[in-house]
Amino acid sequence: MSRVVQLLIKLTAVISLYLPGLSDRPDTASAPQPRTATRTVQTRSVVTYPGPQGVAPSDQYSVQVEQDGLPHESFVYLCHAQQSTNRSKTTSWTTFSFAGPATVTVTRLNGKAINSCQILPSSYGIEPRIDGSSVSFELDRPRKISVEFDGDITHPMLVFADALETDVPDADDPDVVYFGPGIHEIGDREIESGKTVYLAGGAYVKGRLKANNVQDVTIRGRGVLSGEDYPHGSVYEDNLIYFQGERTTRILIEGITLINSPLYNILLYGPYNTVRNVKMISWWFSTDGPYVEEHGLIEDCFVKVNDDAFKLYESDTTIRDCVIWQLENGAPFQISWNMPTDNSGFHVKNIDIIRMEHRTDQINLAAVDAVHGGSGHMSDYLFEDIRIENADWRLFYITLAKHEFADRNGEMGQISDLTFRNITASGNFQRKNVIKGWDADHKVSNVTFENLVINGRLIRSAEEGSFEIDPETTENIRFIAD
Repeated sequence: MSRVVQLLIKLTAVISLYLPGLSDRPDTASAPQPRTATRTVQTRSVVTYPGPQGVAPSDQYSVQVEQDGLPHESFVYLCHAQQSTNRSKTTSWTTFSFAGPATVTVTRLNGKAINSCQILPSSYGIEPRIDGSSVSFELDRPRKISVEFDGDITHPMLVFADALETDVPDADDPDVVYFGPGIHEIGDREIESGKTVYLAGGAYVKGRLKANNVQDVTIRGRGVLSGEDYPHGSVYEDNLIYFQGERTTRILIEGITLINSPLYNILLYGPYNTVRNVKMISWWFSTDGPYVEEHGLIEDCFVKVNDDAFKLYESDTTIRDCVIWQLENGAPFQISWNMPTDNSGFHVKNIDIIRMEHRTDQINLAAVDAVHGGSGHMSDYLFEDIRIENADWRLFYITLAKHEFADRNGEMGQISDLTFRNITASGNFQRKNVIKGWDADHKVSNVTFENLVINGRLIRSAEEGSFEIDPETTENIRFIAD
């Protein structure tokens, strides 16, 4: 072998260390080898989406996303309050996808100087930089945040910063219902088993999605599903996404934004269904967040609704990594109104409740609420790592009671085995926490508060936590301070 050839071989070996893909090129005498996945991962990118023609942008704010010195304008939508009691009169919001560090700048369009800004959840530790009528901040991962100015929530700005999309479906695939950028008016659309409904970024779909006893359906994308053309609903058929039938299973709803729902945002019957990275903004009473049945999973969602954000009714439900803005009605976590069957095995973890706007004496207004008037035994709940801020009404209201929605002549049930671990709440709460059963045979029992912190104080007793606990109808209520 000549000296020149030897030098070329050594040079190729050195270059291959710095040029990805060169060192694993196949020998022409051997079978081709697949590239490793790490060779093609995008480490930096920003994807913004066009504003749908015919949808007016927010007149409150503009948003720019900058990465590597390149600015990207992100279209800002605007939702108007639908009920006179809503404290927010509008909510502006934007969505984009990105990977790698990026700088987000929100600008007030009225030119008024910003005096103060807070970005919620506070647990994210995102620090804003104020410059006149603009505020900038850094994001290094997907986040769902509220940007609020001068202590005012009348016109908040929400930023939904998603991960980059993968595996975008083919619009010509016969198993895909594809909505591209622009406005689509679909009415009540029935979805069949095996279908993928894809809402591309910039798609603005007016209508509702329905199904009955379907399997293996996916609804995903970065687009918007709006119920704005419907009046306030009163029956389940009015829900924005409504999949009925106990044979409904393996449903995935992911990535989209739901606005102005006439009733529930998502109601999925059947087992093993998943709601992931869905953003919801709804105003009417009874506009609950996503509901799943047995073995259901809800994760990485943002919920700004005016009834229960999450109902924990069906066995083996997991809710994690979500952000909640609770409007004036409903509870962030509703354990039961009147479930007639036994259910157990609930896990709620890593949740930020950034606001609770409760202000009236209603039995369903607490961070964790139960007004159980049914015959079921609701048991085995674990709530852990929950952070609550901007709340001042009530944390816990866990009761068995006959009420207007319960069968007043029916048998009463029980609630047992609840653990609340690492719950932190800031605020001077105006109403006492309540734990009360029905009678000596129908109790609330085995409730443990472990490392409960209220307004910076570690709670070691019912008295310290301002709890009213009925000794005749409860059993084994414990406070552990570690």
